[in-house]
Amino acid sequence: MDEQEFDSLFSVPFGTEDAMRIFARGGRYATLGTALGGKTVDDLERKLLAPHPEIPFGFDLADLQELQRMAQRILLYLSNPQSGWISRLPPRTIIVGSERYTEWQARCEIVRRAIEQLKKS
Repeated sequence: MDEQEFDSLFSVPFGTEDAMRIFARGGRYATLGTALGGKTVDDLERKLLAPHPEIPFGFDLADLQELQRMAQRILLYLSNPQSGWISRLPPRTIIVGSERYTEWQARCEIVRRAIEQLKKS
């Protein structure tokens, strides 16, 4: 695919500024996801045991909903056998009370709880 074919996929031209904006947006949601769920399986377990997630300053309901969509897409991709080798990696299991989660299920659950908490306040 050459540059013209790539550009034809979009209704408007896709430029450097667009790529930089998408990259910054991805970084923003990675920061939010890490703040909510932590970096390790132990962090996820602690966050699931907490009464409610701590929502970092500067993020709103729309941010959480977009993070939820992103996390659900990743979870769907990882659980699809057609995703290649990555779908065949055994997921780590997190057990909290009687609930069992994979890492990405746990992340999705934490974001869901954060959305629920923000809607209540």
